[in-house]
Amino acid sequence: MALIIIFTIIAGILLLAVIYLIPTLTQIRRTSLEAEKFFETIRLQIIPLAHDLTVVSQQANGILKSVQRQVGMTEEAFTAFRDTAVRLRDFEEDILKKVHEPLSEIATVLGAVGRGVGAFARIFRR
Repeated sequence: MALIIIFTIIAGILLLAVIYLIPTLTQIRRTSLEAEKFFETIRLQIIPLAHDLTVVSQQANGILKSVQRQVGMTEEAFTAFRDTAVRLRDFEEDILKKVHEPLSEIATVLGAVGRGVGAFARIFRR
């Protein structure tokens, strides 16, 4: 008799466990379906996002290469400008050396001639 009561209690407990387990399993099923929908949505959004990231990455790479080429060309232009400025300065110094000395001599000679003419003019005026 005690055995029947124990089996009845165990059967009742198992029945209550099954009754509580059914809604839990139903909720787990609903949650798994929602998770499946969520992951499907994410999968559909990741593909275009990955494509867009690839395109942006390629464009950024192209821009960086273009900037590197332009920086190289700018460096070459500055080097050429600097070299031109140095050559211009050297040219100016050469011109000053070649022109300044003869002009100084000519100015000295013209000044002396002018003084000489002035001296003759004063002599003839008297």
